[in-house]
This record gives sequence, structure tokens and C-alpha cells, in this order.
Amino acid sequence: MVLKISELLDKVEGFENLTQKEQVKLMSFFFCVEHQVDSFLPSQIRSCFENESLRVPANVNNEVKKLTDEKPPTFVKKGSGYTFERNARKSLESVYLGSTHKQIISTTLRDLIPKLKSKEQQSFLEEAISCFEIKSFRAAIVTTWLLTMDTIYEFVLAKKLSEFNNAIQTHGKYKKIVVSIKDNFSDIKESDFIELLRVAKIVSNDTRKILDEKLDFRNTCAHPNTVVIKETKAISFIEDIIENVVMKF
Repeated sequence: MVLKISELLDKVEGFENLTQKEQVKLMSFFFCVEHQVDSFLPSQIRSCFENESLRVPANVNNEVKKLTDEKPPTFVKKGSGYTFERNARKSLESVYLGSTHKQIISTTLRDLIPKLKSKEQQSFLEEAISCFEIKSFRAAIVTTWLLTMDTIYEFVLAKKLSEFNNAIQTHGKYKKIVVSIKDNFSDIKESDFIELLRVAKIVSNDTRKILDEKLDFRNTCAHPNTVVIKETKAISFIEDIIENVVMKF
């Protein structure tokens, strides 16, 4: 059965509150799904908004250009029109056309995957989102935290090792430790590791605050308790820590 645009729109919570670029991206995908085509014209997407009685973005052509020029691109040129870049299409298909046991999640969550630098990081985030999709919100949060720590460990080892070891000596608590390999970090309590990053000026005080806040919430998720972890909390955690921490290293 072919899904209609109206049915796909019903799967997007708060479509009208998304950015115009995000609206154009989703509407373009929904157009391709309903009409079973792999390319489109900006004028066709504008008509979709009108047909669905939605406010038409101010400049559809300009939003299409943004999605084509961004790196990695969402759209690529095809003849006189546009089509979806392969990975961008796969991400949208997994969210909106996947098996019924998966939950429809914020598209912006999957948009974070191609923004990560390495395939290992992308794979780790993919796993976290897969946990999210089956409502394993605690697992998604813990996995995202592990990705964050691993990313910072790699950065320190590659670029800031001497600064970090000097901070250890300044801090005093771990004077017997000299970090040379990733396993050495396991000897440092995570809250102290975050403080050492600040002392070494590897992170700003604002980033330190974000890490402390997320660590506290990760601890809540990692231990048996009666706290209910809602979907919105998991989305917020993943987006915040990926965009404000992971992508900066």
C-alpha cells in the first residue's frame, strides 16, 4: 500500500513548528513516497504544502538549495530537478517506512549521524538511536554517554595529552596516574575526569557544566530506580550532548 502525504504528515509531531528547511526536506520525501518517484521539482513541493492546507515556506527554492549545498548534502541535482542523497534517503526511510515495531522519532535525531566525524562514532550513535526506537530510553542515554566519553578520550590522547597529564598533577588526587593509553582513563572517576578537562582548559566552563549535568542524568538512567525516563528527555539528552560536546571534538 502506498502511503499518502497526509498519512506521513500525521507521523510528524509538531510539523508546523519545524524549521522551513526541515519542512521542505520532509515534504520532499513524502512527495517521493506517495508518487513513487525518486526526484522532484521545488514547484511540486510548494504545491504539496498548498494541497495539504499548510503554510508554504517563504522560499522553497532557497530551502532546497540549502539542503543541496550543506555537507553532507541531503539533496543532489538530478536533471532539471533534485533527488535524495543515498544516506539521507535511508535515514528517512528507516524512520517513516520502517517496520511497525519501531517508533517514529524526531528526524533531527538521525540528522546528527552524518555530522559525526568517524564511522565508528556514527555507528555508536546509530546504536543509541536504535535503542531509542524500541523505547529503551535508558540504554539510548547510556550508549550516547559512552560515545561522548570515547570521543573525548580519543581527542585528549591525540592532541591534549601533555596538558591533561599536567592537570592531573595540578589537581593532586590522581598524582600517581600518567595517562598514555585509553585504558588509563578508567582509573579516573568520570566527575573528576570532567573537572580535569576544565583544569587543562580542554573544555570551557560552560561545556563542563553540560557534561556534569548529563553525567548526573546518565547515572540516574544507569541504576535501578523508580524514575520514569520519557521520550522527550532522551531526545533532549542525545541532541544536546552530540551538538554541544561531541561535534566540537
